[in-house]
Amino acid sequence: MYGRNITFTLLAPSLWAVVEAIASNIEEERYKRMLFKTGDNNGFIIEVFENITVAGKKIETMKAMQGLGEQAMAKVSIQEGSLLNK
Repeated sequence: MYGRNITFTLLAPSLWAVVEAIASNIEEERYKRMLFKTGDNNGFIIEVFENITVAGKKIETMKAMQGLGEQAMAKVSIQEGSLLNK
């Protein structure tokens, strides 16, 4: 299992409509995406993938959020990693 966490702070609360369009909740067989709001201007997106190969093919959410950052509409941070098996 592989995961991606995208945290963000929006320039304005009105940008939530854009984020919701980019990152609506999805649950598929090999992929799951969840959007969380932690404040008026911030939140995070959790993506869970079957493996790193699937993650490499599902980059549209990450690219769209990075685009908001590049346009100075949001501060965006992305972390990725594998599940530790114990």
